[in-house]
Amino acid sequence: MPPIDSNPDNDVVSNIDGNIVRAAIYPAIGIARVGNSAEEYFIGPEVPWPQHLPAKFYKDAAGALKREAARFRIYGLNGNGQVVKELTAADASITWTVHVANKKAAWYEFDQALDIASTPPAPRRNANFQGQARDQLVIDPGPLQISGVSQGGDGYRFDGGKFLGEPVYLGELRTDDCGRLLFLGGHGVSRSGFPDNPPSTFANNDGWCDDIADGPVSAKVVLGKTELEVEPAWVVTAPPNYAPSIVSVSGIVVDAYTEFTESVSITGSLHLTGTIIDAAGAEFSLPGG
Repeated sequence: MPPIDSNPDNDVVSNIDGNIVRAAIYPAIGIARVGNSAEEYFIGPEVPWPQHLPAKFYKDAAGALKREAARFRIYGLNGNGQVVKELTAADASITWTVHVANKKAAWYEFDQALDIASTPPAPRRNANFQGQARDQLVIDPGPLQISGVSQGGDGYRFDGGKFLGEPVYLGELRTDDCGRLLFLGGHGVSRSGFPDNPPSTFANNDGWCDDIADGPVSAKVVLGKTELEVEPAWVVTAPPNYAPSIVSVSGIVVDAYTEFTESVSITGSLHLTGTIIDAAGAEFSLPGG
C-alpha cells in the first residue's frame, strides 16, 4: 500500500519563489530493515503517523518477513531554501549513487557509548587480526549508481564485498515508477567465518559478520541544462520493526521542554505543569514543579 503523499499532484507550492536553484534528498536519514523474504518488500513509513496495516501484510505467503525499503526523493529548492516541488524523472535527469559498507568487525567493541567523555578506551574487535590483515574484516562492495524509472536487477546488488574472503550481500538498489530511489537492505543473515565458533554474546563476537550496512546517498540532478547542487543523505539498515503500529509518545515532554528552553531566555528554575493531548488523542500530564 503506498504511503500518504502530502502533494500527490506534485504541484508547485504557491506564494513562494518558484525558481529552483538547488536540491535536497529527503529523508536526510533513510531507514531500511532486513527481512528473510527472498523477493517481497514494502516501502517504509514516510509520514509521522503511518496507516495501520494488518500483521499479515508484513510477511509473504511462506511466512517470511518482507524487507522494508527506504525510499528517497529529491526536492527542488529556491534561493531561500524553500521547497518548490518534488523533482522526479519527469522533470529532470536523475542519477543516484549509493555506497554502503559494513565495517563493524574492524571497529571497536560495543561496550559503552564512545561519545561519553568518561568512557574507558574500548578494544578493537577481532584484535588477533593486525595490520593489513584487518582489511579482511571490512565488507565494502563499493558504490553503485542507478537512474531511470522502474529499474533494478542483478547489476544493482551490493554483493561485491567480502568478509574473510567470502562474499556478503548487503542489499540492492531499485527505482520506482517516478525515478525515486529504493534501497533494500540484506536478509538478516549473520555467520562466522570460522568453524566451531558459536556466538557468546549479542555483540562483539570475533570472527562473525552480518548484512547490516549504512552509507551515503547522493544524486546528480540536471534540470533543463543546469546541473543542480544536491544536498546528500544517508541510508541505514536496521533489524525488523516487530511492532510497526506502535508510536512512542513518551518523549514529547522532553521535546516540549527542550524546544521551549532553547527558544526563550530563562533566569532561575523552570517548572512545567499542565496537560498535553497528542495527535493520537492520548492525554498525559507534565511533571509539576
